[in-house]
Amino acid sequence: MTLIIQSIVGDAAFFVPFAVFALGALGLAFYLTRLEHEKEMALIEAGEYQQLRNDNRAWVLGGGLLLAALGLADVTTTLLAGGVPQEGVAALFVGLAALAYYFYKRREDRADAPANPTRA
Repeated sequence: MTLIIQSIVGDAAFFVPFAVFALGALGLAFYLTRLEHEKEMALIEAGEYQQLRNDNRAWVLGGGLLLAALGLADVTTTLLAGGVPQEGVAALFVGLAALAYYFYKRREDRADAPANPTRA
């Protein structure tokens, strides 16, 4: 009986960090989606939404998120199976690099943009 309880508690303790990570990732995704929505609403109010729609880097963001998710899933399943992750690590880092590129270019564009000349 004690062995069964120890096994259940040990398994639960093993999966707690994964559950916390998953909840944190969901919370972060919700928060980023909310921020993006607020930004789009502000751009619509300012009449600058069409400039955002002409941004061609959206595929970098989507591809980076997809590769990071696939790589993380492969690494996680390999670690849970007791193996050594290989291919998933490369996909994860390529995805993270694409996300870093997207956010770097976005920050660079904001720094280069003039201070809203339409408002007084």
